[in-house]
Amino acid sequence: MELTKLSDEVEIISRVYARVHGLERTDDWLVLKLQEEIGELTQAFLTMSGRSRDRGLSEDEIRDAFRGEVADALAQLLLVARRFDVDLTEELERKWFRWRHLVQPEDTAGIRDVGGPDVGGPDTGGPGVGGPV
Repeated sequence: MELTKLSDEVEIISRVYARVHGLERTDDWLVLKLQEEIGELTQAFLTMSGRSRDRGLSEDEIRDAFRGEVADALAQLLLVARRFDVDLTEELERKWFRWRHLVQPEDTAGIRDVGGPDVGGPDTGGPGVGGPV
C-alpha cells in the first residue's frame, strides 16, 4: 500500500478513535501521542530484549506487543506528517534516497524485491539500488 493511501486509512481510524473517546486531535495532541507511542515501543523492546519485566506474558505475546507498538508508532508518525503537510515520499527522497549512488551489491544482500523495474527511480546511480542506506 502506498504511503498516501496508508495515511488516509490511518487518518480515518484516528478520527474514529477521537470520536469514540471524546478527544480533540490538536497539533499538540498528535505530537505528544507520537511521543507516547515511541515510549511504548521502547518499553516493548526492553521487555522483548529481556531488560524489563515480562509482566507474565509469553514470548509470543511479547513479540506481538512489540510488533503492535511498531505499528502504533508508524501510524502516529503518519498522522503527524499529514497534519503538518509533510510529503513523506518527497522527504525520504531528499533525506535518504539521495545516497543511492553509494549503494554496493553487499548493501542489498537479503533485501526483498531489490532490482525490480522501478527500483531506484531516476538518476539513482545504478541497478539494484532500492532502499535507504
